[in-house]
Amino acid sequence: MFNIVPLSEEHIDSICKIENESFSDPWSRRMFLELVDNSLAVCFVAIEQTPGFATPFQKGAIAGYLIAYHLSDEIQILNIAVKESQRHKKIATELFDFIFEYAKKEKIKEFFLEVRPSNTGAIALYKRLGFEIDGLRKNYYTNPKENALLMSLKLE
Repeated sequence: MFNIVPLSEEHIDSICKIENESFSDPWSRRMFLELVDNSLAVCFVAIEQTPGFATPFQKGAIAGYLIAYHLSDEIQILNIAVKESQRHKKIATELFDFIFEYAKKEKIKEFFLEVRPSNTGAIALYKRLGFEIDGLRKNYYTNPKENALLMSLKLE
């Protein structure tokens, strides 16, 4: 079982480890730290419930995170990752469900994201969630160089 809580500075070291194991061109610690006080940032971490702790805000192992910007009536998903040992447990889906609930409260109309065409697992997840491919950004990614698929999800 996992609790989803807002990103705080105490989570940064753990999410940096997940970031480094997940991406060939990982974000820096500083990039994550800058999100903590950014009023546009909507960032959540999934924390494994540890037996004996009564509240979701107490310590537990971080299993994944979702980083986004809330811009007017849109959300741009910037980054999502799950710890390698915790994958295939629907943690990414839980993180998306959480931000979808946030979106309902905030009257969000659309989500956007970019994804590497080679990241077939992520593309399959996004399609299951209702995202559609809208276009292509040439040479968007580095290390290795790759295009980006542009995907969006319109909310009713």
